[in-house]
Parts: sequence; structure tokens; C-alpha cells
Amino acid sequence: MHPGVQARLFLVMLTVSLTLIVGIMLATQWRLTQSVRHYAMEEELQRAALLIESLRDFYSVRRDWSGLRQHPGRWRQLLRMVAAQPRQVDTDDAAPLVGMARRLVLIDAKGAAVVGPVELVEQARRLPIEVDGQTVGWLGLVPPRLKGDSLRERLLQAQLRGMVWIGLFALLLAAIASALLARHFLQPIRRLNRAAQALADGRLDTRVDIRRKDEFGQLAAQFNHMIEALRDQERNRRDWLADVSHELRTPLTVLRGEIEAIQDGVRPLNEAALASLRQEIERLDTLIGDLYQLALADRGEMQFQMREVDIEALLREAAERFRERLRHAGLTLEVSARDCGTLQADPQRLHQLLANLLENSARYTQAPGTVRLTCHSDRRVAVLSVDDSAPGVPATALPRLFERLYRVEPSRSRVHGGGGLGLSMARAIAQAHGGRIEALPSPLGGLTVRVSLPHSPRET
Repeated sequence: MHPGVQARLFLVMLTVSLTLIVGIMLATQWRLTQSVRHYAMEEELQRAALLIESLRDFYSVRRDWSGLRQHPGRWRQLLRMVAAQPRQVDTDDAAPLVGMARRLVLIDAKGAAVVGPVELVEQARRLPIEVDGQTVGWLGLVPPRLKGDSLRERLLQAQLRGMVWIGLFALLLAAIASALLARHFLQPIRRLNRAAQALADGRLDTRVDIRRKDEFGQLAAQFNHMIEALRDQERNRRDWLADVSHELRTPLTVLRGEIEAIQDGVRPLNEAALASLRQEIERLDTLIGDLYQLALADRGEMQFQMREVDIEALLREAAERFRERLRHAGLTLEVSARDCGTLQADPQRLHQLLANLLENSARYTQAPGTVRLTCHSDRRVAVLSVDDSAPGVPATALPRLFERLYRVEPSRSRVHGGGGLGLSMARAIAQAHGGRIEALPSPLGGLTVRVSLPHSPRET
């Protein structure tokens, strides 16, 4: 079983703490050892200073070192005499001057050993012996070694044991702090994990209550925002299914009623009855076709054949197709297309977009009225607009006009026909060309739908 994130974080923090504690202990031990060695050296230098005074007096009387070279016993006697002198510093008796003899060597002015181990000449620290302003020799002293010095060894061992206990106590505190910190850091993650599990179970009322100003707080806010978006999508999905069911049920109900009337002999099976049945079937077929096209657009599978399109010619062709339709609806069509330029687009899809916009105006604009089709272009975008006269659309409804099956009640209701998908299809086509579509109040008193298409659309 693999350890969890909390265990891993705890181990990482504990390892870092252990490394720091061991590093501090080793550094402290090294510094303590150096301090003890330095103290011992200073202590021995003070003792050696007394010996140098005696050696200076010895040389002043005899003017050479032959007495010590020929009679080594005098050297040991001299060491005992100096050791018997009153101490000038407070030193312990564990390392008397006589005990330093094995690390002392007397060197003459030529650098030769007078008395003491010859091998110490090169490695000893030389302390000058001066008589009448001249250096007549050196007292060589090898730095002391702590090993073998029982008192100093016990001191260092005691200090080491103390540091070990301190280190263990510090490690215990570090372990407790690491556990608490790991739990504190991972508590928001656990909340997010529980919320994600609840969300996976379908509970869209889940919220993460993390009131922090760090990254966890930002993540919690984004998580809550995502849940809100999912709730909106779920609500829209249910509304969409309900609206689609209603839209499909309406023509089916009409068809069923007319067929039953014919079967019961209430309505004769004549040309008018067949025409009515065909009209409802065509309405149902159009609705299903629009739903299918929108489903393709949602999946990014709507087919486009891009080529260079003359925008002015496109507008005038669409206007000619709808001029008679608008005239029958009691509306006057005005076209203003100058310097519209060209556009990389699918002409059939743009015809479909304009047809949906013009059909929307034909159904909902009161007669007598006006529909105006315009375009203009600059370096970046080509703008196509369809304006119509009254009735207008409430400002609160403008952002929702492009939602599927949405209608403004009561001025633009289902009594005018249509499936409520024309503007949604227009938005899908505009977005597929890398453009955008928006609804605005019209200067003619009705609605303006403005489509902005870039001259270099993104790949579709």
C-alpha cells in the first residue's frame, strides 16, 4: 500500500528537520572540538612561556646549548623546576608541563634538534628564544591531541551526549510540528476531495468552505464556481430537454388530432387535409434538422467549405430571395451594401445565417414595418446587420435571444411559428467562422442583430 500525501509530506518535513539537526550537531561538535583544542594550546603556550624564560636564563649563563645536548637529564630537571613554579594562570593538573615533554623539542639557531624527539622538528610550532635581541634557538611545541587526554575526552563526550539528547528532543518536536503542519496543509485538499466525490455522486449543492487567501482559497473558489457552472448546465440541459419535448410534441399532437378526425369522419380526406398534414410534417422535419445541425455545431462537426466570398453580392442575393416573403408580411426591405469587401467564408452557411435573421424579422415585425440589411468592412472584420421596426425586445431579454428555443413573450411568441432555433443556428455559424453575434435595440424601434466576421477566420 502506497503512503498517502500526508504521510509523504510528513516524511519529507521530518527528513529535512533530521538533516538540519544532524548538520547542526556535527557543526557544533566540530566547533566545540576546535575550541577545546585551542584552549589546550593556549594553556600549553602559557606553560611553554615559563619554560622559555628558564631556557633564556640557561643560555645567558652558558652561551650555548651543549649542556643540555650532552646531558639530557638536565632537560628533564629543567622541566620539573618550571612545573614547580607558581602558576600564572588557572590550569588543571591533568596536563603538567612534564607531560608535554614528549611533544617538546629544543632547536638551536641552526635548526638542529638539541633535545627532544628529532622527528618533531618539522611539525612542531616554533617559539623563539631570544637573548640580547638575537634568536638563539626555538622551543618546538606540537599541538596537543585530545585523544588520550582523559579530562578533555570526558568533557567532549559529555557535551556530545548532551547534544544527542537535545537533538532527539528537537527531532521529537520536529516530528510533532511536521505532523501538525502536514495535517494543516492537507485539510483543504481533503475537503476538496470530499466535495469532488459528492459532485461525482450528483450532489450539485455541494460547496467547499475554505476561507483562505492563499492558493487553496483560490482553488476552492474556482471549485465552487465550477459547481455553479455545472448547476447552470444541468438546469439548461433539463430546460432544453423539456423545450425540445414540447416542440416535438406540438406538431405530433396536431398530426394525431387531424388523423383521428379523418379516421372518425369528422374531417374529410381532401387536398386541404393533406396539405395541413404535410405542413406539420415539414415543420417537424425542419425542427429535427435544426436540432441535428446544432448538435453537429456543439461537437465541432458542422461542415464548412471556405472560399473567398463577395459580401455585397451575398447580401443582395439574400435580399432578393426574401423580398417577396417580406412583402407578403407587409414589410419593406432596405439594402445598404457599399465597400463591403470580400471574406473567407462558407457562402452556403452565410446564406443560412442571413435567411434565419430575415425570417426572424418576417415573423415577428409588425406590419406595416421596415427591415434594413446593411454591411460595412474594415481591415479586421466585416459587419453584417439586420434591423427591423417595432415591436422591440426588452433589454433583459437581449442576452438570451440566442439561447435555443428561447422566445420573448408575448410579442414574439410561438403563435408566429418557428422552432426557436434560428438565432441559435445563426450564432453557431458566426462562431464557427471565428466571429460573434449580438442583439441590440434597433434605431427603427425593433431589434438589431449584428454579426462581426474576421477576414481571417480560425481553422474549423
